[in-house]
Amino acid sequence: MQFLAVVPVLAALATLAWVRKRSDGEATGKRLRVAAWIASGVVSGGLALGVFEAFPYALGYLPNPAPGWTTYAYFGAVFGTTLYLLMRLVLFGATPALHRWSCRLPREHEMPPGRHLLVEAAVLAGFVGASMVIMTLVFFTGRANLPPWLVLPVAAAIFPLYNSVVIPWVEYSRAPRLSSRDLTDLEAWLDDLRIDRSLPPFAVRVQEGRLANAFAAAGLGPHLVVIGGRLLDRLTHSEVRAVLAHEIAHVELHHVPRRVLPLAVVASMLYLTCVVSLVNPLLDREELPFVLVGVALVGVLAAVFHAMLPGFFMRRMEFEADRLAVQILGDATPLANALTKLTELQGRSLEAKSWFHPPTQARLDAISALGPPVRD
Repeated sequence: MQFLAVVPVLAALATLAWVRKRSDGEATGKRLRVAAWIASGVVSGGLALGVFEAFPYALGYLPNPAPGWTTYAYFGAVFGTTLYLLMRLVLFGATPALHRWSCRLPREHEMPPGRHLLVEAAVLAGFVGASMVIMTLVFFTGRANLPPWLVLPVAAAIFPLYNSVVIPWVEYSRAPRLSSRDLTDLEAWLDDLRIDRSLPPFAVRVQEGRLANAFAAAGLGPHLVVIGGRLLDRLTHSEVRAVLAHEIAHVELHHVPRRVLPLAVVASMLYLTCVVSLVNPLLDREELPFVLVGVALVGVLAAVFHAMLPGFFMRRMEFEADRLAVQILGDATPLANALTKLTELQGRSLEAKSWFHPPTQARLDAISALGPPVRD
């Protein structure tokens, strides 16, 4: 039975090598890219299953602390480390890395090794710290004869908050400013905009590399807006201003702290509830077919609650941010042109759909109804 679990991974590795042989970097065809994603996911899932299977054996080699809440905190630290290996390194680390290797794609983000290690250390600390808090709460709720499900909201809230509020600032706090690209006039425009519209505090950073995108995140203090260096290289001055206006619209509308984070907490709570009630019974059978089904179900539930459900609401937020950006700019054309170029840089068609963004063509149609006709 163990051999049967290895066969899909070996087949996926062969697929990755086959795709690499026929890949041509950014010109790699859609079918090859999809095949690489599927094969990468299979390999990462196999590695994750191996880590999961090794977890009980690893516990046998660890010292057992004295009984009490410290025991729960200790095993919470061990579990958090295992989650870090499973989620961060294997599922969300190995999968894109294998896909990039197979399709001969360069890294999108240029980060010094020291900064990369600092980010990973912060992520690991988040996993370990959150798991220790959760397990300690489990101990005290049990002693107080309270139902264990009371801990679920805490577990659901910690990870999205930490990942959205802390990690972006660790990663981009020392990233270049717009002035590093001789865009001091845009910085002055943003300063005036902050005063004129009474905006919440925010900072803008440049992600050097090939990222053809921009995003806004919450923060412990100010919001954070990050724009990819590739956009600054390929867009005109007015189009860069339009992209920044769209992200500033997210900040003004408080999309991240008031909508994205609560949505992430609710989605995580539903996900944990389903895992506990549906997946754990399968894994408890300790038979390979049931374990494989359980691991597959974890992936399906993650897609439903962490992609499809949030995506339904986040697509609406994009339309709201586009409308406010047009109001800020006083002209619809720069934003429409920027969205068109951004879609081309990402190698997508205007009609392409995604979980978190509406099709670009739908956004262009909505934008064109807000201002002067969009010029080609």
